[in-house]
Amino acid sequence: MTPDVLAKKLRAQLAALREITRAISAAWSLDQILDLITRKTARVMEVDSCSIYLLDDKGDLGLKATTGLDPAAIGRARLKLGEGLTGYAAKVGKPVAASDAANDPRFKYLPETKESVFQSLLAAPLIAQNKVIGAINVQTRATREYAEHELELLSVIADIAASELQKAMLYEEIGGLKEALETRKLVERAKGILMTRYHITEQEAFTRIQHQARASRKTMRAIAEAIILADQV
Repeated sequence: MTPDVLAKKLRAQLAALREITRAISAAWSLDQILDLITRKTARVMEVDSCSIYLLDDKGDLGLKATTGLDPAAIGRARLKLGEGLTGYAAKVGKPVAASDAANDPRFKYLPETKESVFQSLLAAPLIAQNKVIGAINVQTRATREYAEHELELLSVIADIAASELQKAMLYEEIGGLKEALETRKLVERAKGILMTRYHITEQEAFTRIQHQARASRKTMRAIAEAIILADQV
């Protein structure tokens, strides 16, 4: 690749990075951010697949988003920290590349992903506030020797992604806690209504709400809201 061609390619990649940053900033949910990162990274880096694995509470890496792998593997495919090239990148905190990934001693094949069609792999850790939260990888069907500027590009994308993903996960966690608190308040109120109406214990009131939710295949929050609404009529 001549210096002029390389410079042109780098300018295009910088423009694409700005596009990725703007797109991620406009996203409103964790799933949307994950999808945007994988799709746009695959296009920017001219690869056939891009996938994101995030660390769970057990310290394992779970596949959370992909473009190129079997989408049915999302939520199912898992790696131990340090396992596979992607897990290795997460463990050492540095990008790792293999042009013949299947024959690299660090490689681990995940049958759920149907990734046997891919030859080369490049992975980079997702690090936010000096803490590894996962890893991102790209793969190609044709054998590819990843150049130094490609390792640097994926690392920059990973840095951008990690920061946004950490914020999105925090917002999602806060939202989940808020939802749980609101649900608890509604259930408590509904229990009080049932206890007064039927002269039953708190546990009996809770059991009634629980059984009704199961029978109607609705959430306990929905049942509690219905009880409260009926009491106001």
